[in-house]
Amino acid sequence: MGLFTSILNHAIDMFVPVRNVKINRRTDLRSYPKHIRRLFSQKLSAWRVYRKFRTYSLKEKYKAKSLKCQSAIEIYMRNKESSIISSGNVGDFYRYVNDKMSNRSGIAALKGENGEFLTEDLAKAERLNQIFGSAFTIDNNVIVNSNLDTADNNDFIEDVDFSVCDIYNILRLLKSKYSCGPDSYCAYFLKNIAAPIAFPLSLLFSQSFVSGDIPTVWRQAIVTPVFKKGKPCEPNNYRPISLTCIICKIMETVIKKQIIDFLLLHNKICKQQHGFLAKHSTCSQLIECVNDWTVALNCKKHLDVIYIDFSKAFDSVVHKKLIFKLDSLGIKGRLLQWISAFLTVRTQSVKVGNYLSDIVDVISGVPQGSVLGPLLFLVYINDIVNIFDDAVVIKLFADDVKIYMVIDDLADCFIFQECLDKLMCWAKNWQLNVSVQKCARLHVSNNSINLNHSNYSKFQYHLDSVNLPDVNCITDLGINVCTNIKFRMHINKIVSKAHQRASLILRCFKCRDPDILVKAFVVYVRPLVEYCSQVWSPINLTDINKLERVQRRFTSRLRGMQGLSYSDRLSKLNLQTLELRRLLADLIFIFKVIKGLVVVDKNIFEFVHISSLRGHSLKLVKPLCVVNCRKSSFSCRVTDIWNCLPESIVELNSVLPFKNAINHFNFEKFLHI
Repeated sequence: MGLFTSILNHAIDMFVPVRNVKINRRTDLRSYPKHIRRLFSQKLSAWRVYRKFRTYSLKEKYKAKSLKCQSAIEIYMRNKESSIISSGNVGDFYRYVNDKMSNRSGIAALKGENGEFLTEDLAKAERLNQIFGSAFTIDNNVIVNSNLDTADNNDFIEDVDFSVCDIYNILRLLKSKYSCGPDSYCAYFLKNIAAPIAFPLSLLFSQSFVSGDIPTVWRQAIVTPVFKKGKPCEPNNYRPISLTCIICKIMETVIKKQIIDFLLLHNKICKQQHGFLAKHSTCSQLIECVNDWTVALNCKKHLDVIYIDFSKAFDSVVHKKLIFKLDSLGIKGRLLQWISAFLTVRTQSVKVGNYLSDIVDVISGVPQGSVLGPLLFLVYINDIVNIFDDAVVIKLFADDVKIYMVIDDLADCFIFQECLDKLMCWAKNWQLNVSVQKCARLHVSNNSINLNHSNYSKFQYHLDSVNLPDVNCITDLGINVCTNIKFRMHINKIVSKAHQRASLILRCFKCRDPDILVKAFVVYVRPLVEYCSQVWSPINLTDINKLERVQRRFTSRLRGMQGLSYSDRLSKLNLQTLELRRLLADLIFIFKVIKGLVVVDKNIFEFVHISSLRGHSLKLVKPLCVVNCRKSSFSCRVTDIWNCLPESIVELNSVLPFKNAINHFNFEKFLHI
């Protein structure tokens, strides 16, 4: 590694140009180009002359300079806004809008240990470093393996192939916006020299893997605090994201791909896990859950859902226990030794502004921000599914855990409570701390069903002797889920937020060009009302109109759109109704499921097995629906629309041609607007 970096640094010194950047203390002008700064200087000069002589001609000259400067700024801002939106870089767009709102960047004033507020960047960095370090877990040197599946002798992986071709492809796909790691090599630089360094990196990675020796700089991390939610002044409301060396990330990417291929090939990752895995998402998990819940309600049953929250789970992973679990899954030999070396003797420091905190040793956890970290955590939590009976269903998305069970009588409550006790025992054995205060029970039931369970209504679930609160609505992976599995509260929430953002665009942007503002709407507003729409898309006209009003109102406020009908505005702006977009999203998702591009429970859909029926060969059976929440569920809502498609569309094998085909299909009979 030392020889490689010395050659690379020598090449940088010889061929990479150095530019001295002059810091302009006048923050108002710093972001403007040279010709606008020159106009500002001319305007200021004209003002000084006018103040000295106070003549009418000098005043008019100053006004002319001022108007010229203002006009140049407006043209520059329009071009800048157009460039930001056209580039499709959501991060740049959000930063621009936040600047327009005069939001202060960086970390807010934090509370110290004694309740005082810390305003200096160095003090904030030290405080956050203290908080992040407190999440580390000391190994108790006790390993319980009763729930682990031991690997077969023939099912193991111990070597990794670092081919030049794979490394070159990873280098070419690096995102240029990645920041420099502790070794100071940025992604943009490495991406542009991919061809000459792919082979040396292949040799370097192979040597590191065989020897089990990892460069010290690869074990260092610069932690960036990322605000989660709550009060910005509370240090516990920030998540540590580790900025590590990009060269190390490239090696991790090669290793991760081969490990995950091995685990999936031998079915060693539980099917209940939907986080950090290809063909899985929050949407796939929520669709499975909502399908199970609506089926229960359709059968006039009710169930309890327990949401489990692990406190700082990624930072609490005990390294020796993780290595033990990796070994039990068949990850052995040099690969296991390299991962062990990768996890141990790590250090980190927190960066706030231009200041770094003191360096602390990382004694536990998987680095958040690394490539291997998420996969290693999935392995650590993988065996949690083995502790539950068949009657209990568990769903995972990384460290987000929920378990649910159909409740017929009081005896089922006691069975469910035993499962919760097992979960707490598992968490203690593997030293993961359950944040009981953030756990909750959601009782899923239909209001029209007479429960008549007096004993059940008094039953109180508990975790570690702490009673779990009952909630009527809870945020589940970004979706507000209520006890009756109706999503009106979620729709009201996203509609309110979408209206606020739409108004923000019209206030913030100087450009009045409808095309530019529509692009901003598409980037900044529409994702709010379309996230996981396959889970909650409504079938009643009230909610459909409420969602459509977001786009209807925004388009009516654009220049030149006054007096036009909604359909005319959409035609002129080349937009589709939000209802049609949700319908198309449903079809695309079910196409991905049928073609194996998305993995969901096979019981959600049932194919028609009678070949004599008219229509295409992949028709679905429409489930019997009694209650409204079942009628609006994804598997029931999408069946008729999917079955009406012609054979020429459903037989397509890739997503892009399918999207193009359904965009030209007439769905008017399924639309309300």
